[in-house]
Amino acid sequence: LEATLKSDSSIQMVTIVNPGNPTGVSLSRKILQSAVDLCREYKAWLVLDCTYEYFVNVNEGEQEDGPDYKLGGCFPEPHVLHIFSFSKSYAMAGYRCGYIIVSEEAADDNKTSLFRQMLKVQDTIPIAPSRISQIAALAAMQEDNSGVNDEQLGSPGKGKVWVQKQFQTLETGRRAIYRALQVMNTPMMGGSGSMYIMAKLPESASDDKKIADKLVEDFGVAIIPGSFCGFPGWIRVCYSNLPPEKCLQAADRLEKGLKKLCRS
Repeated sequence: LEATLKSDSSIQMVTIVNPGNPTGVSLSRKILQSAVDLCREYKAWLVLDCTYEYFVNVNEGEQEDGPDYKLGGCFPEPHVLHIFSFSKSYAMAGYRCGYIIVSEEAADDNKTSLFRQMLKVQDTIPIAPSRISQIAALAAMQEDNSGVNDEQLGSPGKGKVWVQKQFQTLETGRRAIYRALQVMNTPMMGGSGSMYIMAKLPESASDDKKIADKLVEDFGVAIIPGSFCGFPGWIRVCYSNLPPEKCLQAADRLEKGLKKLCRS
């Protein structure tokens, strides 16, 4: 990021999706703080897409950042915008509802409030989500009184508690898919955030589109070619669309398919 910003002075905005889609990688607060600092230095806006904010698999100490891993709330700097969606974080896909958090001090070079400029766009293009979506979103964020509390962030909303319980059910599939991809003995990334894992195909079978077609046709398992996500020669697997028992079956098919296709 630093090299790119240094080499191109025309860049005015940087966007980071964290946890990541399509990569499935979750960046620590320490890394994000570096991005915040760099964007301030090079006078660029930083947009943090937090759609998968609760979909984090990494425990403290599993990355080199150790206890600094957790996001720990929004960044207060005026050049940082945070985008949130209820689609994933609150299992409300289809309700088309989300929100933005931005500093009151955020403004352009003419001291024009960023928030007020955004309201102009809101009023003239989308206007507002449907009323039922707004009511459901508010209910999801209502404070939970179960006694669960975070010293830094306070009591979580009812929706967050429910979604985190559902997210835990994905662990069986995540581990199974990870093991299935290891059969190729190639570089992998993801699995630390959102719901995706990516793996590089061996040189002997690097046509990701062809591999994806054969996995569907011959082994009954669907994946996404990496070239569809900017990673040609890789494959991307989502482990959230099936119940655990079905995901285990899919992982078994994936492993058998990769063994045969990569060998041939």
